[in-house]
Amino acid sequence: MRKIKDYLEIKLILFCSCFLCCFIALLCYSSEAANHIVINEVCSKNFSVICNENGDYADYVELYNPAIVPVSLSGFSLSNSKNNLNRCLLDTVIIPAKGHTLIWLDGSAGNIVRHASFKLSSQGGEIYLNNQYGRTIDSIRVPKLEYNTVFARIKDGCREWGRQTPTAGESNDNSETILLLELDMPSFSAESGFYENEFLLKLSANENEDIFFTLDGSEPTLESQKYTEPIMICDASKKENLYADRTDLTADMEYIPNFKVDKGTVVRAMAYSPSDGIASKTATAIYFVGLNLEEYDSYAVLSLVTDPDNLFDEKKGIYGNGEALKNYIEQVGVQNGNIPEEFTDSVGNTYYKYMSTNAFKTGREWERLANIIFFDEKHTKVLEQMVGIRISGQSSRNAVQKSFNLYARDIYDGNEIIAYNFFENMKYSSVKLRNGGSDYARSKIYDSFLQSVVKDRDVSVQDSRPCVVFLNGEYWGIYNIRERYKEDYFQNHYGISENDIWMLDSGRPNLGGEWDAWNDYDAVLKFISENDMECAENYKHAGELIDIQSLIDFYCIQLYIDNNDVGFDKNIAIWRSKQKSDGKYKDGRWRFMLYDLDGALNNPEHNTFDDSAGCDLMGEEMIKSLLKNREFQERFVDSFEEIADNNFDYMDIHEKLRIWQNHYQLQAVKSHQRFISKDIGKEEYEEYISYIDDFFKIRRNYIMEYLKEEMKVWR
Repeated sequence: MRKIKDYLEIKLILFCSCFLCCFIALLCYSSEAANHIVINEVCSKNFSVICNENGDYADYVELYNPAIVPVSLSGFSLSNSKNNLNRCLLDTVIIPAKGHTLIWLDGSAGNIVRHASFKLSSQGGEIYLNNQYGRTIDSIRVPKLEYNTVFARIKDGCREWGRQTPTAGESNDNSETILLLELDMPSFSAESGFYENEFLLKLSANENEDIFFTLDGSEPTLESQKYTEPIMICDASKKENLYADRTDLTADMEYIPNFKVDKGTVVRAMAYSPSDGIASKTATAIYFVGLNLEEYDSYAVLSLVTDPDNLFDEKKGIYGNGEALKNYIEQVGVQNGNIPEEFTDSVGNTYYKYMSTNAFKTGREWERLANIIFFDEKHTKVLEQMVGIRISGQSSRNAVQKSFNLYARDIYDGNEIIAYNFFENMKYSSVKLRNGGSDYARSKIYDSFLQSVVKDRDVSVQDSRPCVVFLNGEYWGIYNIRERYKEDYFQNHYGISENDIWMLDSGRPNLGGEWDAWNDYDAVLKFISENDMECAENYKHAGELIDIQSLIDFYCIQLYIDNNDVGFDKNIAIWRSKQKSDGKYKDGRWRFMLYDLDGALNNPEHNTFDDSAGCDLMGEEMIKSLLKNREFQERFVDSFEEIADNNFDYMDIHEKLRIWQNHYQLQAVKSHQRFISKDIGKEEYEEYISYIDDFFKIRRNYIMEYLKEEMKVWR
């Protein structure tokens, strides 16, 4: 027994010795492997590649560990200066075997893990990686880069570098080379526009340059068709539908047109120098040949062109169902041959099928580059610009015809402002192409029309302008070009600078001081709700905190139009100047804004002063407290009567509504036949308009009686 015990002890000692030797060897190898860490990818103009843990889109350096063991970077540092190598200490950073890690170049103060105290210029610069002995083990000179482009090794750890598509935190092996864009764009022999007859289009570039072009909206590459002879531009409407035939535009596609939709020919081209290996940016044009212009008479037309992958690719497409719906189906499964409309996970979160598509994704990562060409109501080309596009809206993102937000940015073409005033004397960096919101399948004018008739009241409203959109050359229906409640809106309308705005939208901070804005408004709510407004001093102070007339107008309008889709958690926006200074609107008082009125006009006989589903405006503590003040009561009643007699006078509404109908009907019907049903015609659209007309025809009689009853309660 003793011999067996001695044998086991010896074996254990040998095992431990062997393990210790291996562990020491591994440590030595890991320490040596650290000196083989390399700079793998650098991004100096990160607009939407990836955000850090704080939600910031900072520039970054990616480090790669080629070893088969994890590596600690204790004592290592990163810098952009050869004379100061310790600008970013990497002491606690560990890179997995064959793995990557990102270091954010965001100028952070202090030693924050993976955050450098310096930034890298978009014009370029140097990056140094240094070991624990202060020796530089890798460095790279980064050239000037375009936005969302990286300077990276062609393959992980290899010696060859190039301008690449970003693969932050992932292998560079799947990255694609990006050409340096320094050449002049090709010239087209014909201007974008409307033509009666087909013609030959000639493309030209500088000497010794090739031209590559596409006709489907995609970005031309060296794999695209090479230009060798003039291109025949003919009536594209005779061609088969491409995008209108897609079945992946909503979670449940119920209708696809069985006819050929109107089309234009989109030509996109780039120049390329084989000797220098450089190219030009993409030139884009659209040609409408043989369109029935009577259907487009007095309608502005907007061509929106973007690479089809930006819209419909499973991973990065912003318009289709994409990977999001695929993930939903994998989670919920298929039951009795059907995909459940909703499901609740193990922690109580509920997911809905109609919202589980790429179209419901938000944020910078879901903005894509596009070309817009705008023809005014006389079909004169007045704008061509590169913009960013995002899907917009709430539940209407599930519509086949979705809304877009358009963004002018200097990273796209040097313009920070849209180079055409869609609205007189108003300059904007962003506008909305609105599909009609929740009214998109009916009149398409609820929100825009209702806002237009109260624009003289003390509430903010958004101006609108109808236009017909062609998406990658295919007819995409009638939209409203709309103002957006962003910084430049307040500059345009109220002379308030973008740094002096607080705005809350549906109870959440939207512009300005983040939660400082909410805390301020919350204090206003508490003061008005918790103090006696019959006291003249309290009421006077309330008027210093909030624009009383703006609040009254907002309430009166919402109550009159029977909006059942409004509350302090939805479809209410308010704003104020941060600082008090001279000027009518620089007094630091909160003011109200109208938007998304598509849920209005439900029932002309409805008493909106009573609590009802989705709309209990009069139940809010602030308004109940204010209504105890006699001056407020009288002002409220006077304003309500003014709005009823002036803004919502039936004969005036009737006349304005017919003007809007005459302007919208032809294209609204055409749009519905494209997206809703081929059977929708003039008669159906007239019914949508008659519904609005009928509401206002009898609304006054009911609502004024309800107001009288409410006054008895107040007094």
